[in-house]
Amino acid sequence: MPRSTSAVVTEEGEQIARASGGDREAFGQLYERHSLRVFRHAYFLTGDLTLAEDLTAQTFLKALEAIPRFEDRGVPFIAWLLRITVNLAINYKKALKNAHHSQLPETLEDDDTLGSPEDSCTLKSEGEQVWNRVKHLPFDQRQVIVMRFMDDLPYSTVAEVLGKSIGAVRVIQFRALANLRNMMHDDELAAAYRHARAS
Repeated sequence: MPRSTSAVVTEEGEQIARASGGDREAFGQLYERHSLRVFRHAYFLTGDLTLAEDLTAQTFLKALEAIPRFEDRGVPFIAWLLRITVNLAINYKKALKNAHHSQLPETLEDDDTLGSPEDSCTLKSEGEQVWNRVKHLPFDQRQVIVMRFMDDLPYSTVAEVLGKSIGAVRVIQFRALANLRNMMHDDELAAAYRHARAS
């Protein structure tokens, strides 16, 4: 019989408390619980497998250093980790820009050797089309869409992760969804135009 959510939360709270006191085994258990989600989030934000691995490692190194100061304010522990990941991704992007290098890609390049996020999630065709459009959204809009619909986080947690108000998150999501609708509409028009020319 699966454990209740409250039991899992209590177990995680105990692990956090032990890790805060220097228990490396407890921190390792937190790593095992959340590392895949942190990696997935880093990959969706950057589109770079190697960079996502680096950001995941850096996230947990920073978390290990900071966990003695972690305060439970009613926000899930994963939100704290994702906030570290987002900040690292933004800092990396700024560093590249300041060094006059190319910025983090705004699109996720398809790589048949790795398999696309769509293939790994076995999404249907329509879902794949939507995700292909998500990859082209501005960085802040992509963050919100990923956290709301991929990570299934509530507005309050997304706001905590991004350091924004819930209202600001709602506005960003609204703009992102409007952009997605426009892009899908443009795709439909382009497909109709190609079909008409081929007839």
